[in-house]
Amino acid sequence: MEEQKTGQTSAKKSMIEPTRYNLDSRFRFRCHKGVKCFTLCCRGINIILPPYDIIRIKNRLKVSSEEFLQKYTRLDFLGHTQLPVITLKMLDVEDGRCPFVTPDGCTIYSDRPSTCRYYPIGMTTCKEQSKEGVREEDFYLMVRENHCLGFQEDKEWTIEEWRKDQGVDIYDEMNRGWMEIILRKKSYGPTAELSKGALQMFFMVYSDIDKFRQFVFESSFLEKYDISNETRAKIESDELELMKFGFDWLKSALFGAEAVKLKDEVLQAKVREMREKAGQAASKATP
Repeated sequence: MEEQKTGQTSAKKSMIEPTRYNLDSRFRFRCHKGVKCFTLCCRGINIILPPYDIIRIKNRLKVSSEEFLQKYTRLDFLGHTQLPVITLKMLDVEDGRCPFVTPDGCTIYSDRPSTCRYYPIGMTTCKEQSKEGVREEDFYLMVRENHCLGFQEDKEWTIEEWRKDQGVDIYDEMNRGWMEIILRKKSYGPTAELSKGALQMFFMVYSDIDKFRQFVFESSFLEKYDISNETRAKIESDELELMKFGFDWLKSALFGAEAVKLKDEVLQAKVREMREKAGQAASKATP
């Protein structure tokens, strides 16, 4: 895995329409091998891989999380959040194409990333303050690249129809926990920094489900947290349940949510430790 620091999303010229779309908005688009621009959108791009996307692709390739990360990805950072993100590494050739694209199309099509499924739509989530409190809202944008001829096709969709047809609704649901943490971190602003340990925890849960499994089942983790037998059975047998559990745990560890709680005796021991440290500090400060 290589490291890069770039905010670019595409090396090609594109325009995001200044229009906010909803699920009922309609557009014309169709991509198929018969259009002259076929696979041009798979070149010179920066594709961020959410956690579910990583799991789908590494399982498709029948490799471990570590091998997938090392061979096919780069490390980037998400704007002012300082959070690490994984991007798909393009081939080091003149056109910078995706490693999974051929003249006949995508070789991992049924497990392709959510960014590819959404194209030419972009989705963003924002938090809005209202009288009822803070609420999350998804809205959509249209991306038009100069080379793309798909908009000239006669197939019409609503955005909701497109999402279901491309299977991206499932991806969004699976990646929801990851997005919630990113939004929470953004809402705190750039001055609210996470510790090195917190960033390492986030990166492990987000990018390496194999390492997180070892962390949960081969350390003292289960001795510290109050986890039901039902939950334990689920996360032990299903890596997608483990992934979702991981983001619940991160919300608790990073932001104080109550999704995953410490056992009472562990919590009480931590409180005693904090009090002892506070008492020692006070004693040292007393002349």
